[in-house]
Amino acid sequence: MYDLNWKDVKTPVYRSFYLFNVTNKEEFLAQTPGKFVKPILQEIGPYTYREFLVKENVEYLDYNKTYPQQVYYKQSATFYFDPERSNGSKDDVLTTLNFIVPLIPALLENLIHNDGILKAAYVYLNKLIRETKTELLFTMSVDEYLFGFQNSLFDALIDIVAPDSGIDKFGLFLLTNMSIGWRDYQVYTGHNNHELTSVITKYKNMSELPYWNGTTCNMINGTDGTMTPPFLDKTKPIYFFVDEMCRSLYANFEEDYTVHNIKGWKYTVPAEVFQSPLKNTNNECFCLDPNHETCQHDGATLVGSCLFGVPLLVSFPHFLYGDGFYASKLVGMHPNKPDHEMALVFEPSVGVPLKVESRIQLNMYMTPNKEVKILSNINESFAFPMTWLNENAELQESDAVWLHKLLYKIDDIALLLQIVLLVIGGALLIGIFVYMVRKRYVSSNKSQDDQHSLPSSAKGSAKPDELPLEKAKGSQNLTHTDLFQQDFRYTSTSSTTEFIGT
Repeated sequence: MYDLNWKDVKTPVYRSFYLFNVTNKEEFLAQTPGKFVKPILQEIGPYTYREFLVKENVEYLDYNKTYPQQVYYKQSATFYFDPERSNGSKDDVLTTLNFIVPLIPALLENLIHNDGILKAAYVYLNKLIRETKTELLFTMSVDEYLFGFQNSLFDALIDIVAPDSGIDKFGLFLLTNMSIGWRDYQVYTGHNNHELTSVITKYKNMSELPYWNGTTCNMINGTDGTMTPPFLDKTKPIYFFVDEMCRSLYANFEEDYTVHNIKGWKYTVPAEVFQSPLKNTNNECFCLDPNHETCQHDGATLVGSCLFGVPLLVSFPHFLYGDGFYASKLVGMHPNKPDHEMALVFEPSVGVPLKVESRIQLNMYMTPNKEVKILSNINESFAFPMTWLNENAELQESDAVWLHKLLYKIDDIALLLQIVLLVIGGALLIGIFVYMVRKRYVSSNKSQDDQHSLPSSAKGSAKPDELPLEKAKGSQNLTHTDLFQQDFRYTSTSSTTEFIGT
């Protein structure tokens, strides 16, 4: 499993992206204060990319009885478009949110705490938006939107902030592809303690996150999802860390599930994960501002605290398990559990993932901003879906064949060996018992023979029935009757011993 699913993941992993094409661009952009126009969204896709995952810079750390063995690595990922698994071409064109526009004000407010400087920055931002003719919605290809596009507003900002950076593109997953800026991990190997297998101890060199209001929410729990500790317990949840969400999630056992004749357990992430703290107090520390709108409703979590204030709202696709607040401000949301849940199937004995459907939706939380003219017409806060993705994988049938043998054939062989050893062991015990009984009887009868045998003068010369009568009389002074009785006793005892021996 180290070679198959850990160091170099050979099980095919795919990222399927579903995007939202805005079909009422003109009406949406023409809205006026006091009259909110819902964006009408048409879901397109999936656009599927094969994801190659390799752990690099693998370094095993020193360990002892107090500190179990750990390994450090950097996860690299490379994406290649897979047309056969896609519904459309990566060159398909879509109209969607220009997420650079709401992103910049959030960054400015997070970095600048002087009102005068912040106001001056807004004036300059409005100037750049006008000069570059930037709109809140833009049109481009699917591949550009996901993995990098050129934008005049972005170029102007980079020339000001980091002119020598060499960055000339921006995309939703630009930093993920080719592992630019990819995170590093440190995990337990499970050596000497299988319960710690693949459990994360550090993320980006942090053993505890600094993003949330509370120790519980800042804990890094579980694995990275590629494996889980073996010998699962249905009554206990499994934990895994999702870096896009800057937090750990948990999943509960739902049902038995078979993949290529291998019996697994299906776990699903429950609705409680995205519930409002008003319903689920365990989520209180995920809300930095309890009065914020996103903390009053079910269905999503704002993760801007780990993204320099960028108002990224994470949810299940189509706001599954939401209370309707987010979906009601959009046209085109149709949540259903089979298509939009996050589900993982593990083989319980060894912790190998048999099938994974890791689904999340990335939304930009839009709020009115009077300082930025392009955002001033939006008078209602709402979540604008940018994409929902499904990072999915299923154990190949060829790998399932040998895994099936490993899991089940060895059990059959072990059972057969137990039966054979039981039979052999039983036969040996019976043989030893018979031998001991026989030896005991032989020893007992030999003792009786010694007691009833003739005197030493008669030994070695002849049997009693062969002794001359006169000699017997002279030496033993016996009568004919005595001789007969003694001869009978000897003969009877010898016959009995011979019978028992036989």
